[in-house]
Amino acid sequence: MLAFLSSSIGKKVIMSLSGLFLPVFLALHAAINLTALFSETLYNQACEFMGSGFVLPFVPVLALGFIVHILVSLRIEFQNWNCRPNSMRYRVPTQTKASSWASKNMLALGVIVLGLLAIHFFHFWSKMQLPELLGNHGAENPRQLIINLFQNPVWCVVYIAWFVAIFYHVSHGFWSAFQSLGLNNSKWLPRLQFLAKIYAVVIFLAYAAIPVCVLTGLHAEGTPAACVASENADEGTETTTENAAEGTETTTENAAEGTEATAENAAEGTEATTENAAEANNG
Repeated sequence: MLAFLSSSIGKKVIMSLSGLFLPVFLALHAAINLTALFSETLYNQACEFMGSGFVLPFVPVLALGFIVHILVSLRIEFQNWNCRPNSMRYRVPTQTKASSWASKNMLALGVIVLGLLAIHFFHFWSKMQLPELLGNHGAENPRQLIINLFQNPVWCVVYIAWFVAIFYHVSHGFWSAFQSLGLNNSKWLPRLQFLAKIYAVVIFLAYAAIPVCVLTGLHAEGTPAACVASENADEGTETTTENAAEGTETTTENAAEGTEATAENAAEGTEATTENAAEANNG
């Protein structure tokens, strides 16, 4: 078994199986992100579910799948590079019917996807799921992070370029993974290639719709961050005012009770003094 996994075929099988994590993740992520265009409450609830104890344990598994896919693909590319004669390493490959631009640039596309994934983690994951993993609370309004970011045209262009790289990477990698697993006959391969193109187009449109709709204002209105902060401040002020009022009322009641007790004690003292004086006169 170990010999098989260390062989070139075994490495391709590992890369194919680990690569299938990406289509599943992309489909789930796209479905959740699209809710941000229709409802702030629905998206924030979806983010809360993704940060729950039911989902968080799968995050390391998904991350491991990505890491394995990246390492094995780099290993295969390095081995292929070493196997080529020096005179062939920099030659432009001949275009064949079975080849495509994406198939010849999968490593470059993967590097682009990975690099922009790090930026995506910084913008969203580090402020939403990472605090949950560390036992803290994430962003109070996750949807507002999307709105704030994609109101900047520069980040819209950057993310759309990232989605284009994902489109090409997935359009080839999806069917190529099944080909490496043995589904490479003349009947199934064209079907898988067709499904891969359809899937890649749907995923690209789903992701690209988010920055485009935010930038053009074609999204449901939510609660702006400033309003959220103002509401929180108002609630805090109201709470402080109520507490101060309760404290003042308690102090007034205590003062009144103290005054009443003092008056009663004074009255009792005066009565006792009068009685003592009367007894002294009688004596």
